Amino acid sequence: MDYILRRTELEEDGHRSIHILDIKKAQYLIYYPEEISHVDHKLRTFLFPRLKGINEGHYDH
Repeated sequence: MDYILRRTELEEDGHRSIHILDIKKAQYLIYYPEEISHVDHKLRTFLFPRLKGINEGHYDH
């Protein structure tokens, strides 16, 4: 697996941010659920099965 979902967070503007660690690139990435359809195919494949939990706040810290 190339990614680790670190957490999600409800921002002050009401949007939920997704905090991801890209292991291969050693980069910390932040996306919003509405951006998922525009990200790299591998990352999209990683996030889609988790999308319901992301939107419901299951990964919030």
